[in-house]
Amino acid sequence: MMVPSIPFRVFTFAALMLILHETEGIFKYKNIKCKCYEKSYCEFTTCELKVLGRGIVGLNMHAQMNQLPVTRVKAQVTTFRRFSGYRPFLYNVTVDVCGFMKNPKRYPFFFMVHDAIRNFSNFNHSCPYNHDIIINRMVLTDEMISKIPVPSGYYKLLISMASEGIWRGEVEAYVEVNVGYDR
Repeated sequence: MMVPSIPFRVFTFAALMLILHETEGIFKYKNIKCKCYEKSYCEFTTCELKVLGRGIVGLNMHAQMNQLPVTRVKAQVTTFRRFSGYRPFLYNVTVDVCGFMKNPKRYPFFFMVHDAIRNFSNFNHSCPYNHDIIINRMVLTDEMISKIPVPSGYYKLLISMASEGIWRGEVEAYVEVNVGYDR
């Protein structure tokens, strides 16, 4: 007598759905570009991605500040998604960094970006800044993408920085988001 395999298939399907439901996806670096507009004000001595282990890529960045102290800082964070080239997508936030450091939850998107950076950098206190800006071995994790509602695809995060009312430089981070399904 043959035992029907339908209950086994249903159980396997249900288990697979539960496993896939718990996965958040993949969030990884593809490229990084750093640029200072005035060499007399700042220079990027390091701006690179390094492989830290199998499938783990870390960001290393060192912005050497040549005119200290930096007292007034403004940052503009813009996201782009790749659709036949990179097109603006969802977020374009400009924030006074010194004011943000005093009340970080006032700007939710910038808070999420800063929350990802702060554990890996010395950029975690209020103005004035009397030192270089260093990000060391910053690794993107799946928990970071679970806070931001974005579908799968390739993205560019452009962070432009200004001080004393003059735009000084920018950092472009290219990332891939693969959640396995569109949210």
